[in-house]
Amino acid sequence: MPTLNTQRHLAFRTCVFALLWFAPPAILAAQTQATTGLVRGVVTDSLGVPLTAATVVLQHRETNAERSITTNSSGVYVASLLRVGTYDISVRAIGFAMATQKGVVVRLGDAARADFALRRQAVQLQDLSVAANRGATEQSPVASAVRFDAAVTAGLPNNGRNLLALARLTPNVAIVQGPDGDELSIGGQRGIHNNVSVDGADFNNPFFGEQRGGQRPAFTFNLDAVQEMVVVSQGANAEFGRSSGGFVNVLTKSGTNALKGTLHYFGKFDAISGNLSHGSVSTEPDFGQHQFGFTVGGPIKKDKAFFFLAYDQQIYRETKQKDRIGLIDPALKAWTDTAFSGALAGEFGSIRRTNDANALMAKLDFRLTDNTSATLKYNYTNSRQENGTFDVDIWGRSANGLERDYSHAVNGSLNSSLSSAVSNELRFQYAREDRPRPYTGPINPKTGKPFPDTDISFTGFRIGMPFFLPVQSHDTRFQVVDNISFVKGSHFIKAGAEFNRTEEVQTFIGFSNGRMAFSSVSGFLNYVKFGNNYVECDNNTTSTTGSCSGGANITGPVLLYLQQAGVGGRTVEASGTQSIPVNELSLFLQDSWKPQSNLTVDYGLRWETQQLPDVQTPATEVFFAPFIGKTVTNSTGTYLFPSDGTIHSDKKMIQPRFGLAWDPKNDGRGMLRASAGLYYARIPGLNVASIRSTNGSIGQTLFRNSSASPFLGPPPKYGELLPSPSGGPFQPGVFVMDKDFRNPRTLSASISYDHAIGSSGLRGSLSYTYASTDFLTRFMNRNDAVFGKPWATGLPGGNGIGDLTVVEATGKSRYSGFTVGLSQTAKADLQFGVNYTLGFDKSDDDNERDPFSFRYAKANNLTPEYNWSDRDQRHRLNGWLLAKVAGNFYLNNRVSFYSAQPVSEKCVNNAASGQRAVSQADRICADGTILLRNTLRKDNAYFTWDLRVSRPFHTSRGSTLEAVIEVFNLTGADNFRDAAAAGLFLNFDGTIRSGFGDPRQVQAGLRYLF
Repeated sequence: MPTLNTQRHLAFRTCVFALLWFAPPAILAAQTQATTGLVRGVVTDSLGVPLTAATVVLQHRETNAERSITTNSSGVYVASLLRVGTYDISVRAIGFAMATQKGVVVRLGDAARADFALRRQAVQLQDLSVAANRGATEQSPVASAVRFDAAVTAGLPNNGRNLLALARLTPNVAIVQGPDGDELSIGGQRGIHNNVSVDGADFNNPFFGEQRGGQRPAFTFNLDAVQEMVVVSQGANAEFGRSSGGFVNVLTKSGTNALKGTLHYFGKFDAISGNLSHGSVSTEPDFGQHQFGFTVGGPIKKDKAFFFLAYDQQIYRETKQKDRIGLIDPALKAWTDTAFSGALAGEFGSIRRTNDANALMAKLDFRLTDNTSATLKYNYTNSRQENGTFDVDIWGRSANGLERDYSHAVNGSLNSSLSSAVSNELRFQYAREDRPRPYTGPINPKTGKPFPDTDISFTGFRIGMPFFLPVQSHDTRFQVVDNISFVKGSHFIKAGAEFNRTEEVQTFIGFSNGRMAFSSVSGFLNYVKFGNNYVECDNNTTSTTGSCSGGANITGPVLLYLQQAGVGGRTVEASGTQSIPVNELSLFLQDSWKPQSNLTVDYGLRWETQQLPDVQTPATEVFFAPFIGKTVTNSTGTYLFPSDGTIHSDKKMIQPRFGLAWDPKNDGRGMLRASAGLYYARIPGLNVASIRSTNGSIGQTLFRNSSASPFLGPPPKYGELLPSPSGGPFQPGVFVMDKDFRNPRTLSASISYDHAIGSSGLRGSLSYTYASTDFLTRFMNRNDAVFGKPWATGLPGGNGIGDLTVVEATGKSRYSGFTVGLSQTAKADLQFGVNYTLGFDKSDDDNERDPFSFRYAKANNLTPEYNWSDRDQRHRLNGWLLAKVAGNFYLNNRVSFYSAQPVSEKCVNNAASGQRAVSQADRICADGTILLRNTLRKDNAYFTWDLRVSRPFHTSRGSTLEAVIEVFNLTGADNFRDAAAAGLFLNFDGTIRSGFGDPRQVQAGLRYLF
């Protein structure tokens, strides 16, 4: 029998030939506008002499809106801030016949080119419409970007109708398995370093750093409401910032003079889906999903005011059962079925999950004058996932929670053409996102509280309430942007300013119910049975008296106990409640210069600052104040206290940008592009929250384990808590920020060449991307034993600090990606493309936002940490196809293959075993050497082929009913989701999902278009 990996690669090779015909009709596009597009051109006479003061009129077909501008002394005109759509352009000049170009398509952030050469006419008695001698073409793109228009978003198979899933089809973009679910990594960067915007307004969660709505409930709005989506992976100009990764820019639809809309229903069920097996374990899915909604748009007043409305809803039910039971230790399962008066009965049996969501959007567009337009939009999302916190087969039913998320957002814009050369754009947003996360699991009848978050043995069993639940939190965002642009000769110059304020308000009581980790199932069961008198000894004996005989030392079974507590009489709720305001300010100046018709040069400069909140306790009053500025020397070295007691904001984020596009033969067949620039990333609020609260003066973390029982006292009995300390804390865990902290900075550069192949519209491309990132955020224990615990004592009464978690800017990453692509976009009935990326992604720390974990083997030797990043996927192959075949059927496909991600190797008897490391400490061999991080590969290679078959039926009234059948994961690949690189034991951030990926699923649907 072939191995699992062999089967995967056989399936992969079988589909490679087909994949070469499935490709994205990806259109490279320079991002010159966030919500609009522009048309740029030159007007000359038939001899090529520029015509000054020629009148250019652009008429938007969908709304009849007109824009009239005049050419400058160089014959140049630029019509910016144009609504996306189709335009008819006419040009008049005294003594010349009028010329027109019809059907010029303006896309999101794109610059369409429409040049005119007017024929002289001695006496002009009437306008004579003639075609220009050069048709409109796409302006030379500088940025490495891929566009997805409405036909693509609506036509491609999309499991879950998740808009961001389309981004994975973009070169240098990867969906990788991260600690908080599937993360979008662009250009080798961390998932929290991207910037997602919708209609020019930030669509990000300021606390977690991901998109609004989170990675669990990824259902944010109706796909039929999307006009275009552009993914910029390299070369964004100075207008775009707050990201060192990439930019995802979404434009929603607007109403027009015609009343149009859609209705849809899609349903998928386990009865028509496949089963999965992986090794000796198999699964029989039990689920059902319904998605339905509508869009409608049209005129309020013809040519003047328009509306658009969209609604979508999802109902999802899933029960996981048989595949969970066979993986559990029988002794543990027997105990949970009977212990604590049956409160944990069925802990490892069936578990029911939901994923229900609603999304509503309402949009108004106004044409105030010929030169002024306005937009106002409201967006609402709501999701509810019962038992949605984790989906891990070997974790109990109690290790879960209710995931809620709902948001309200209002944003708008005012676009004004002040003259033929000057235009202004004003955008604003006010948004609020609530993310309450209550706990609804079993309660311990002995204490009336949930069971503590409990890791049991290195096999990774877990029961009890996740330590970070329950949470009450919401954030607000106020954003205002103003950009002004003007034309000067062959230059299109743009300058702008932005103010973006967010505020997170939350009550976080993590660890307040206790967090425990046990070395083995038997140790856990004995600890529960005998209470905290049960200990294990290093001479392989055990004791139920709390001490070891014969001089042996205590070694277990409790490896870790943590408990959050207030300081100075504060309750846990009081110490964990805070507001986290963040103010962002940015300025930019950029120029798009076209010195000749076949060359575009973009250059600009951006400055921004992210003003993080200051500490809640002044540095002079904090618990560890005597340590600030102090130097300690011990047997391991000399150490300066790493913090000055404040939170540092980076005010020097200066970002030059440069890019060019050159058509060597000026025939539109070949294009060379190059770009380079500096990009800075945001710091999510989660990375500073503990610095403000867990500082030894407001809140503290109590630590115990079995080995430290003779010194600190024993951990509490299972299910009970330590009493809250009175007075000041003793050796509490403390969080601080390094005094030299900076925001992550990426130097990014790319070069590419694409060329037409023959005359059929086929184009091939080759590109190289490099990204060098420094100042990556790292969480480091600067009071580690390897440093001699320099800050463990030195305060009055022999007091000091336990773990000193320092938020540093000492990490780094390097990414190189080579991409080859093939596309065909010229034929209406057949559009395809394929791209293959060979990527190399290295880093020395991949902890994005988990302040409770240290991701290194040894704190004083970080050299072995620099190796393949957790995000590294050596091979990525993507493609899709939109095809119309006989019988008016459409066969639309998408195919993706990603190779496995790295994982570290484990030391055994001072030699590499070829086994995976469960914890970073497993990489420290008996002779003291440290194995290089991430030298093995996980078992999580990914392959999927999704197929959509549809048939439209047209009615006499001009409407269309479309019948749809979609098959996701056509080949039935198991797409196993391996545990996080650090394993599931002692994993603080967890993993949203582990085990099987989605099976082959069949979905049926109907769409009605009118």
